[in-house]
Amino acid sequence: MKRNSALRSPAVRRIPTYVLLSVIALLFIGPVLWMVSGSFKSITEILKYPPLIFPEVFRWENYVQVFTLQPFGRQILNSVLLMVLICALTLLLAVPAGYALARVRPVGAAVIFIILLSGVFIPPEAVIIPLFQTAADLGWVDTFYPLVIFTSVLSTGPVAMFIMRQAFLTLPAEFEEAATLDGASRTRTMVQIFLPLVRPSIASAIVFTAWFSWNQFLEPLVYLRSQTMLTVPVALTLFEDALAGPRWNVQMAATTLSVLPVLIVFLLAQKHVVSGLTAGGLKS
Repeated sequence: MKRNSALRSPAVRRIPTYVLLSVIALLFIGPVLWMVSGSFKSITEILKYPPLIFPEVFRWENYVQVFTLQPFGRQILNSVLLMVLICALTLLLAVPAGYALARVRPVGAAVIFIILLSGVFIPPEAVIIPLFQTAADLGWVDTFYPLVIFTSVLSTGPVAMFIMRQAFLTLPAEFEEAATLDGASRTRTMVQIFLPLVRPSIASAIVFTAWFSWNQFLEPLVYLRSQTMLTVPVALTLFEDALAGPRWNVQMAATTLSVLPVLIVFLLAQKHVVSGLTAGGLKS
């Protein structure tokens, strides 16, 4: 009797689920662990078969070479600066636009919303040439201006605007009516009443924008020229030996370091991300 009850216990019945989840988690975590392990190996150990899970000797000099072979510290700062500027400009555009489309609802709001959102479906490769010609005419080549402005307006802005619009739609109209009766303007109502209520959605927009801007490769490759202006994704491709080819161990060390800033942003905002992304599915 006791044995049957033990087999029927919730913990025992969940064992297959735990095993399946562990296998799935290993598929996602495995490449990351291999990257971190490879960052401490020599190139010979990385290419060895059967592969070594742990290095025979931890080579900390790989991380030193990351900063000696090229100005990787400056390149990380470039990516961080771009991430901050793109996040700031994206929110500056998306929050008022989302509020206007959700609460003000001007004439043709639905059409305006579709037009703004349609920019997400345009591949960057399709518009990179005319955008580069525009940047060249304005003297923006090898500067951060095209990366910040074009990315915020054409890529991250529409998605963040969609997130903010869905968040503002879920808020009760009574808040806005009470603010209007108290004589509050539209701007004051948005800033003092609505923004504190949509902080999870703002966090979701920041995480998405930070992730997108940090991983950009094509745009920095096209617009930037000098090594000190490069961003991390482009810099990761330059760890090569003129005779031996790619320095896989140093490249893995640099990649491990490049993951940290976005990971920090996500950890700081993780409490709000899920609730912010699901806000559009709730109704007041």
